[in-house]
Amino acid sequence: MPRYFFDIHDGKTTRDDEGMDLRGPEEAAQHAKSVLPGIVAHEVPKDGEHQAFSVLVTDEDGHPIYSAAMTYTGTWLIR
Repeated sequence: MPRYFFDIHDGKTTRDDEGMDLRGPEEAAQHAKSVLPGIVAHEVPKDGEHQAFSVLVTDEDGHPIYSAAMTYTGTWLIR
């Protein structure tokens, strides 16, 4: 099975040095989609109201094959 790596970008980059053995790129993309909401929920910005989050999937050779992204935006409605 091929190995895929999931680098997280949330204002800083966290490299995945271990990766996961998955059946193919579709399964790797599905994994990126499924973990991203949990990352966003855990890392909601504490010092601002805007933050972009992404997971970059690369293959064993380091080639990017998929990217999933979410953006958090908070807006104060009171002044």
